[in-house]
Amino acid sequence: MIKLSAILAIILMLSIPVTAANVTKVEIHGTVFDPNSKTYNTTLQWDAQKFPGFWYALGGGKSSETLKIVNQDASSLTVDSRVIQKENLEYITSRSDQKYVVFSEKGKNVQNGLDCNSTTKTFTKSSTGGYYARLGWFGDLYVAVNGNANKLARLITEQKKDEKQTLKLGTSWNLGEGYNLTVESLDTTTSPRQALLFLKKDEKTLDSKIVNEGEVYVYTEKSISGESDVPVFVTYVESIFTGGEGMSALVQLRYTWLISQNVLEIKTGDKFGVFDVKEANENYLLLYNKENTINLDQNTLQTLYEDLKFRVADSSTALRFYPIFENIIQGTPKLNLKAASATTTASTTTSAASTASTKQSASVTITPVTSLQAASPDTVRTGAPVTAPRNTAKSQQWNWIIFSMAGLIGTGYLVLRKG
Repeated sequence: MIKLSAILAIILMLSIPVTAANVTKVEIHGTVFDPNSKTYNTTLQWDAQKFPGFWYALGGGKSSETLKIVNQDASSLTVDSRVIQKENLEYITSRSDQKYVVFSEKGKNVQNGLDCNSTTKTFTKSSTGGYYARLGWFGDLYVAVNGNANKLARLITEQKKDEKQTLKLGTSWNLGEGYNLTVESLDTTTSPRQALLFLKKDEKTLDSKIVNEGEVYVYTEKSISGESDVPVFVTYVESIFTGGEGMSALVQLRYTWLISQNVLEIKTGDKFGVFDVKEANENYLLLYNKENTINLDQNTLQTLYEDLKFRVADSSTALRFYPIFENIIQGTPKLNLKAASATTTASTTTSAASTASTKQSASVTITPVTSLQAASPDTVRTGAPVTAPRNTAKSQQWNWIIFSMAGLIGTGYLVLRKG
């Protein structure tokens, strides 16, 4: 478990400036680079702990993404030398193992799932596998299809271990991205009890199967992006029962998991913003600025790829910058943090947020603040994967990000305007 003091020390801030009525621009910030300061971080590398915009799994403490400046010493970046040279900015992400929830909670295998060797970190396709591979891709969570990091599918649905879905006979469950699961028939007289389930996409039936109570139902696609026998949908029939006299029979589903069949296949030479893909294999993806220098001009916002950018301070006497993700969300958030009173002291050597002890009250309310610098995001992220494919990972990280908000927004203003 990550301690609150550690979280506050390693995360900088989240600023929430209002841009229009019912529309809010959100910036997720990383630690500040300042080669001449003992207060701010002099890192040339940002991972999920130094940049909460990157994907991070709170439950298992796993992350996969790193943005780093290579082949340049920190001393080479100064107020008079504001350029990251070609081939010197790298983004790397690598796959990590994850158990299907039905496997971790019930010990049930997933047909055509993966076996994982925890020592060698290798994956093997198996008829009795309980794992899949996943990784972050510019802050969003993806599943590595059949364990291949260069073939990415969005995770549409994943029920947590305490979540349940109860369906009546004849009803459908909208799973997202056009997928629906329909209960066509239930038989409570057999032992074990049985359910006839239809999996559909865009009103077209993909599969139908009679599933016993206590069994796992897996739908496997024969071929996706050159990969054969890919598990696409997994669910567990927890129970089948009647609600009462005169009521319909019901089925209760748990541990449901669904991925998109729209696969992003990444190859060497592909371009993503300022980056070219240098290496793309089953283990990891390595991108670098092969043809583009990154100019860190005073008071600018430098786009790297879509929502990922460098923000540069408005200072003529020092070079300070940090990575951000820019997002647009609907509505004006008002966040109320309720926690036990505590005094948290952050180390003065690890982040810009740690210049002094932070007193946290029992209830801290944060509302949007004025924009530090006007900048329009390149894309709009929403909760609908069909219309905005980059959507889920950061929305799943609010419980991780919220800790960084209290007492830290003001620090961003000082960083950008100091000097």
